[in-house]
Amino acid sequence: MAGTIELEILTAREVVLRAEVRDLYIPAFLGEAGVLSRHLPYLTLLHGGEASYLDAAGARHYLYCGPGFLEVRDDRIAMIVDDLVRGEDLREEELASDLRASAERIRSSFQGAIGPEELQAELARQRRLQDQLAICRKMKGR
Repeated sequence: MAGTIELEILTAREVVLRAEVRDLYIPAFLGEAGVLSRHLPYLTLLHGGEASYLDAAGARHYLYCGPGFLEVRDDRIAMIVDDLVRGEDLREEELASDLRASAERIRSSFQGAIGPEELQAELARQRRLQDQLAICRKMKGR
């Protein structure tokens, strides 16, 4: 198919997605990056965050991906990530509630309720929740 590139996304447990896409945007190591057909060979680490692709029919799909890496070669993209959530599987109300609980847990660190390692983990969780909530809002057009 002209103007498309094969995308395969894998986790340790399964092949999550295999599709022909027009473009892919990823949270690459040095910032957001885009991939189109006939892209030069490319290898990068991925941060956790929003990824999106335009399918062959012209519909934009949003994903939250965990850390991993991506390789582009011969009009084929292999993306291997720790975890992946499709945008349509994210629930805005649940994420907002989890984000409020996370903020409260972080505030409790000022009274010594959680230690530095737990605080670091909670800050990472909060960032993940914020990214996922942003995907929900983007999908709703806000």
